[in-house]
Amino acid sequence: MKIVSLQSVELGAVFPSGYEEINKPYILKVGENLYDGRGYSLDVTVTEIDYQKSDFDMYGFQVYTVLTSDGHSRVLPADKYIAEWSDDTERSVWV
Repeated sequence: MKIVSLQSVELGAVFPSGYEEINKPYILKVGENLYDGRGYSLDVTVTEIDYQKSDFDMYGFQVYTVLTSDGHSRVLPADKYIAEWSDDTERSVWV
């Protein structure tokens, strides 16, 4: 099984809507463009998302590593994102 997307929890951009504010979660999907906090494309594609537990245990937290088409990797805290996992049969599970 592989991670196909991440969605932020308690993170994201806040947009005004009348008297309320709407918190739009930050979403990353494999095969799609990466966007900044304002919704503008960064002209790079997410190529892979990995979950790493043991490598970062010495720091006391787990992380997701997001690899992109520009050769960079972005490290995101696992406790702030929900992962969508999928296998080849197109079934998915949110963790």
